[in-house]
Amino acid sequence: MRATNNIAGDSTVRNFFLSYGYAEGCAMCFALATSHSSSETLRSNACQAAFCYGRSPEMKLTGPSNGDGMDPISSFSFQPSSLYEGLIKFMSRLLRPFWYKPAVVVTEGRPIQSKSAYANYYSRLPAKVELLLDDITLDEIQRPLVMLQDLMKSNFPAVRSIPGASQGDASDHMDVDGDGSAGLITRAMQNQSRASQLTSNSSQVHYASEKERRQKAFKTEDRNMHSTYRLLSRTVQVLNLLSCLKQAHSMSTLPEVQWGLVHGLTFYQLVTSQEGQQRIETLLNALVSQGDKTLLNRISQDGDRLAQTLSRQCYLFFSSASRLTYLGFKAANDALSRPISSPQRGLLANKAAAFLRAASRHWHDPALVSGRTNSSETWVALANGAFDAGSPLARAAEVLMALGQVEGLVDVCLICAANFGGVKVPRDDRKELEEEAANAVMDWEKGLYHRPANGLTGDDVDPRSSGTQSIVSGMDVTPADALKTCHGILFYYISKLLNEGGPANKTLAENLVAACASSSDVKFLHSMYEHLLSTNQVETALRIDSTSLEMWLNNEKKDSHLLWRYYSFHGRHFSAGEIMRKKAVDPNEQVPLAQRIECLTRAANSYQSAMQRNLPNANMMRMINGYDQRKNRALQERQVSIETLKASKKETEEKLDIAKIQQRVLTTVDQSQNVDMESDKVDALRFQLVSVSDLYNDYTCPLNLFDVCLLILNTCHYNNSDNIETLWKSVICEEILPCQTTSAIAVSFLTQLKQGSTLEEETVMLSGDYGNNLQSFDNGEWIPRLRNRVTALGKELYGKGADYTVPLDLIVQALEGLRQAYSEIHKENKMSLSWPIETMLNVGVPFDALYQSYDSLYVELDGTNETALRIHWLEGIHELLNMWVNEAFSNYDSSASSQGSNASSQLAQAVKNGGLVGRIKAYNATLEGLVDENSTAIDEVKAGFSEVEEAIRKLF
Repeated sequence: MRATNNIAGDSTVRNFFLSYGYAEGCAMCFALATSHSSSETLRSNACQAAFCYGRSPEMKLTGPSNGDGMDPISSFSFQPSSLYEGLIKFMSRLLRPFWYKPAVVVTEGRPIQSKSAYANYYSRLPAKVELLLDDITLDEIQRPLVMLQDLMKSNFPAVRSIPGASQGDASDHMDVDGDGSAGLITRAMQNQSRASQLTSNSSQVHYASEKERRQKAFKTEDRNMHSTYRLLSRTVQVLNLLSCLKQAHSMSTLPEVQWGLVHGLTFYQLVTSQEGQQRIETLLNALVSQGDKTLLNRISQDGDRLAQTLSRQCYLFFSSASRLTYLGFKAANDALSRPISSPQRGLLANKAAAFLRAASRHWHDPALVSGRTNSSETWVALANGAFDAGSPLARAAEVLMALGQVEGLVDVCLICAANFGGVKVPRDDRKELEEEAANAVMDWEKGLYHRPANGLTGDDVDPRSSGTQSIVSGMDVTPADALKTCHGILFYYISKLLNEGGPANKTLAENLVAACASSSDVKFLHSMYEHLLSTNQVETALRIDSTSLEMWLNNEKKDSHLLWRYYSFHGRHFSAGEIMRKKAVDPNEQVPLAQRIECLTRAANSYQSAMQRNLPNANMMRMINGYDQRKNRALQERQVSIETLKASKKETEEKLDIAKIQQRVLTTVDQSQNVDMESDKVDALRFQLVSVSDLYNDYTCPLNLFDVCLLILNTCHYNNSDNIETLWKSVICEEILPCQTTSAIAVSFLTQLKQGSTLEEETVMLSGDYGNNLQSFDNGEWIPRLRNRVTALGKELYGKGADYTVPLDLIVQALEGLRQAYSEIHKENKMSLSWPIETMLNVGVPFDALYQSYDSLYVELDGTNETALRIHWLEGIHELLNMWVNEAFSNYDSSASSQGSNASSQLAQAVKNGGLVGRIKAYNATLEGLVDENSTAIDEVKAGFSEVEEAIRKLF
């Protein structure tokens, strides 16, 4: 064969194949073509001979035939070419000696007793690592396999692409890439029968022409050839990997290789099984990830060379993820070694983030990302578990956080999460650096064996599926675990920064949350919102400017209180008011009355803030690039007219006033022992907003809550003078009646007073002794009670826009009548002659209005002969004017006449426009014409009026 130049026409070569058989002849030719001792000519001729006599594959008729050349495809079985059979024979002979033997065996060091000057103690000898193949044997095995690989790449077109796959087709799974059952090298020859079986099952009644059968045979051959090359390529790279790791193990400048991860695995398992693939990837990841014993902590030229060699010779195991991870951590460590203020630190930090972003797109193994996990663990526990397991994601997050690269941290975690069911993160070439593939890597090999199971992308992975088999002992790690770990690492750092506090940490935390909030992954965002709320970081969560958060609070959380706070934080006060108002008036929810009042109060305050056009909080946490979105929403808020805001505020305040009145009624019902009311009505009072008409007719009136009835009339601006007078009479009488007195005058006045009230049936007894249980009118204990009640009720009613609910004439007449009746009993006692005036002034009635009431009531006495009564009213008017003048003197202001609100201005107006001085003269003239037994009292009042007149003249 070495001497001939015409392989096809050489009879010796032909006889060689006839003697040994075509398949065996091809196997021997492959042996010559890959022998180190063969010359280039011999290798070329041997290869040429194999292809010349290798024959073609065919579909061989093995079943019944119709005899017309159109037989069903099920009648044919695939017959591979002799070239393929010879290739399989030769590969089997190369692999069989070591195929089922463990590549590495690690023996745990035995314990030994050591002695020191202080004590005896036990220690262990270092573990013993034994490799099956020494350097010489490894080289002898590896050399022909490498040459066979090169031969196949050069001469077999089926190796350069995936047979039968269209361009861009992700269906590149081959028989040899299964779970290991198809990886038996001696069974590789059975590939054709499996293909034939598949054809038979899928096309039982299909008839194929000779041309179609020929095409089917060549397609099956190409698939088998391609599958065989994959097996060969992985075997070569496993041997290269062992050589590299053995070299690294012997070098002190490189970290210790974790041989225990591949302990006991046979070459067959390392090459063909998913477990072998994962164990090798875990071992390599331990070399390049951030940790105590990695290439990164011993940065050297040896480490760089090892990483480069692995990426070039073992790319099916040392994936792009491993290479990019190494480059990312290398740049990160370089950045950390620079001063914080150094520009190079920032550039290197960006470079590290860019490499790690690209690396995270290749982290498809749940066990690699999560380590040992339990689906019931908390977010923080998942993150800590990943750190302890040496997860590249956890290590990347740690180093990026140390560099302050929060945006890079978020991108890395969410890009990785997309591999396990999260939303895909679009690639940004400005932020990601992808390494260049080695020249020897074919297109279909890029990323092969480093994709999700079944070739699925992150969007296709079901988080509930088990995914690839975990290498973590005793624990299955699912894609759902990995997805939760990706999110948990982010939540861990958010909580850590917020809990540690400090300005720097607060800034980092806000930037981290803002970067997370810019994600389009709705499920992730909802998990983050829930995490922030559950860790008492409510304010941080609500400061995020995001429509996603708004919708989650509204639709998922359905928490109107949180939504109100969110709107308030972002200056959307009208929306905040609307949320609280709807919550307050919703009849379908069982909300305690106190909470409804709180909601109405907040709504009113929000409307008020909206009227003031308050802008969003200056320190609001916004989404990255989210300013325009916030600005548009704020613009929508500003488009609400001021008239709408005023109307909403007024309506809410009215409801709030009624609700507060309802609260008073409820308090009275709860505190009363004698209230007989249906449970339905009590529940409505306790949990609903009762309409004002029902509140008045069904509650306050039947319960004789006179004060509350007046409040309702005041709030609703309902002017019904008869009802108002009845209620005020009832209020006054309730503090006095029933009672007894020794004065016939008092009995007469009290009897007259209770007429028209709801207490007409109450007793007023004329009695000389106090032997019964009725309270005494004569002792005056009712006076402070009455004053306090009138003052408190009057303050709630007067000056609220419905002053008609405080009928001055009625109240003044009643109080003065009570004072006169009490004074008749205690003529010698001048105690508190002016208490009715003081009471009304305490209510807030201005001097001029109170004077007009007194004066009008006095005028009504004209034409009567009741001298004592006229003196009584003139005494009251004198007391009022005296107090008015004294108040005017104490608060005198030369400009007060223009203010119209204080005593001085009121007095000035009365003097100027009301003829007050003239009225004083008229009072004195009346006193001079009165004839009474008590002339001393008349003289005192006259002198008093003269003093008041003199004081007024001095003041003005």
